[in-house]
Amino acid sequence: MRLVPGRYVRAQHWRVFDDRERYLMLSFAALSALRCDAVLSHASAAAFWGLPRLGPWPSRAQVTVPAATTSTANRWAYKHASTLSDDETLEFAGFRVTSPARTGVDLALVSSFRQSVVALDHGLHVGLFDQNELLDLSTHRSAVRGGVRAKRAIAFADARADRPGESLSRVVIHEGGFEEPELQKHFPNPTGPDAYGDFWWRGCRRVGEFDGEVKYRDARMRSGRSPEQVVIDEKNRENWLARQPGVNGVVRWDWRTVVTPGALARLLLEAGVPQVRSRVSRV
Repeated sequence: MRLVPGRYVRAQHWRVFDDRERYLMLSFAALSALRCDAVLSHASAAAFWGLPRLGPWPSRAQVTVPAATTSTANRWAYKHASTLSDDETLEFAGFRVTSPARTGVDLALVSSFRQSVVALDHGLHVGLFDQNELLDLSTHRSAVRGGVRAKRAIAFADARADRPGESLSRVVIHEGGFEEPELQKHFPNPTGPDAYGDFWWRGCRRVGEFDGEVKYRDARMRSGRSPEQVVIDEKNRENWLARQPGVNGVVRWDWRTVVTPGALARLLLEAGVPQVRSRVSRV
């Protein structure tokens, strides 16, 4: 099947790719077909570095053309006009891609606050970049459109959030004006493995847990356990957390709750999590 003019992939190979891999394949095909000095960037570089995305991947590859004076697009590629220093690009199999930190800042400049935080949290968590790198790069590009939004997302990003669902939950909690939770609260267990609560509200002594489905569906995360045993283990863990001194209960939610407008706010209010400021407009 054709990806871009003159670039093809075998259908049997395409079928086994996930959405991120398909977009990455499209991006490499587009980059190889461009008749200019271009660097894989923005969403395409995010796919290369494994940064998570909310919603579908774009229909066009995204590249940066340092020599261009204006951004342009065709049916299969969006070409950003921007300068790039030598330390902001890396080479892979004959192609150039923006560095992880430059990719993170580029995303923060053009993406929603929610998307930016999900990607930046992950990059910080896995060590692709650190906050100082992001802040330094964003300072140099503060005059660029989206600069204020990017700095806000970078300042909010946190390496302790280890899943996209937790990152999006953080943003929704923040937008709802709730007390800022402590992330990955440690609960020592003298008779077994220690536990970590995804969220901890000290004011009301509540533990918050984002319950992603991947732990039940992905065999690699079940460590040989059946989905049924994972459910049982999670329930036992929740009961253990609820019995810890100073804990006033556990509140759980899933992807549907996070993405449904107002659902997580209602759940947290029912659990007694305090709203300490006005709600923040979604950006």
